[in-house]
Amino acid sequence: MRRPRRRGRGLLAGTMTWSLVVVPILVFLASRSYGTPWVAVFVCLACLSGAMSLAIGDSWVYAYSAGRAPRDPSTAPWLTAAALLFTAPGLAPWAFHELAGQPTQVRVIEVEPAVDSQGEDTGLTHYRIADAATERDLGRMWFGPRTRVPVGAVISVSVIPDGWSPPVATERLKDADAFVTTFAVLVTVHVLACAVTAAAWPRKPQS
Repeated sequence: MRRPRRRGRGLLAGTMTWSLVVVPILVFLASRSYGTPWVAVFVCLACLSGAMSLAIGDSWVYAYSAGRAPRDPSTAPWLTAAALLFTAPGLAPWAFHELAGQPTQVRVIEVEPAVDSQGEDTGLTHYRIADAATERDLGRMWFGPRTRVPVGAVISVSVIPDGWSPPVATERLKDADAFVTTFAVLVTVHVLACAVTAAAWPRKPQS
């Protein structure tokens, strides 16, 4: 009678560790993943979370239908983790800039028009920028001004201390409220899902 309890506690511990330790670290790292292969890593991990949810849910549905186990909400953290990981590369950086971004005047030192598979200009531009006052290289900027600016131009951007997220043109931040709100909602739902799962976990061994 103790083995089910041990398995249940082990599953709960694994779920909470993944949800409240691993996922926040991955979301934090997602803020640096613009334009890199790391985006694919987050998509794969999101798929893994979804697969775990389906696998656990299927086993519990089978056990419940056979009268051997009660239904349990323990699949919820895996589902919300999947949603959070899937959207993190696109949403997390905007939230970081909202919380810790510092307006900085920078000088454009390199302009690289983005092209499609046929080599045609897409209208998007990638920039390399440097602090206008100190000339410190701030790296690449994927979301620059809406109108393409030339090398040597001085523009205002949002910079995260220690470079934890690529710089973003200040004018772009005005349209990012929906992204920040969506990210905050996903984080809140994920934490609540973990809290409900921990509170509703069976306290007695399953019969």
